[in-house]
Parts: sequence; C-alpha cells; structure tokens
Amino acid sequence: MMLLCCSIYAEQINFQVQLNDKDIGFHEFNVQNDTISNKAQFDVKLWFIPAYKYRHTATEVYKDNCLIQLESETQDGADFFELSSLADSAFFKIKVNDKDYNHPACSQTFRYWDIQFTEQNLAINPQDGEIFKLTFIKDEDEEVKTKTNTFLANKYTLRAINDQDEKFHIELWYEQKSKKWIKLKSYLKDDNVITYILND
Repeated sequence: MMLLCCSIYAEQINFQVQLNDKDIGFHEFNVQNDTISNKAQFDVKLWFIPAYKYRHTATEVYKDNCLIQLESETQDGADFFELSSLADSAFFKIKVNDKDYNHPACSQTFRYWDIQFTEQNLAINPQDGEIFKLTFIKDEDEEVKTKTNTFLANKYTLRAINDQDEKFHIELWYEQKSKKWIKLKSYLKDDNVITYILND
C-alpha cells in the first residue's frame, strides 16, 4: 500500500519469510516520510521442536538522508541486543548493551526498502550497531513471483564486509517500473538460504 497526499509519504511493505523454502515468519516495514519502523519474527523448528527464535523491532529517523535516530531491540537465539543512538555534528553515536560506537555523522542502515540503498558504500547493522563496507553488482533483470503477482525486476547482489571478512551475501530485487523492493535472498552458513516473499 502506498499513499501520496499533501507531501505525506506512507508505505507498508510486508514479507513472508522462508528458510530453505519453509515458512518461518514475517518481516514488516512501515515507511512514514523519513521515519521507518520494522518488525521481524522468525521461529525455526526441527521435528516440531523449537530450535531458533528471532525477534526484532527497530525505528529509524532520517534528516537530509542521514540518520538522526536509531532504536532497536533484538533477540537472536540466546543473544539479546538493545540499541540506542545519539546524533551530533561529529559522529552518529550508538550504544548497544555495553558497547559504544562512533560512526560517521551522516550514516545509514541497510535500507533495503529504498533503491538508492544500492548506491551506498557503508551501512550500520540496526541489530548490533556495527558498520559494514558495501559492494553492489547490478545483475541481469529477472522475473520475480510475489504472493499474487509476477514482476520484471532489477536485480542486485550485495556483499557486506566487516573486519575484512564477508559477513553478508544478499540478493535484492526491485520492480522495474516503480523501483519498489519486492524480494530478498540472504545466503547463510551451511548452505542455508533465507528468502523474503512480498505479500502484495
């Protein structure tokens, strides 16, 4: 859903999330002008026994394309993260549990919902506050099936580096005409793959 009125921009982007083609939960994004909130919930079971639990909520606020506020709470298996931030003229400061980070004053997160993300060089992980160097490759356009439609999409491959180690290998698809984000694939360890399928 997208609403445009009186200089107000609002968009809901909701994904069904799969691990190796099996449903494990959802990730929802609410974009209101320069404020973005999102909520994710994943549950992985092995033979009906809970094996992994993920919960994440975050709010991001931007001004002139720079973060001025980032707040999040995350449960990643047995690990818990609580992130808060403070922006000043010199740094974008983040506190996560007992760690403090000073990032560039004009910083962004992994803004998948905005195709301009594919032009970023750096991104903050809103879960743990660490910053990553990004490289994007523009791939050939592909047809993408969402929950109810099929679109021709621009495809990009993202690799995110931290401490000279590749941490994320992600593929992103944006609908060719609207440039709306419609799919994501994240390649994990042990040949596991997380896929985001758009609920449209």
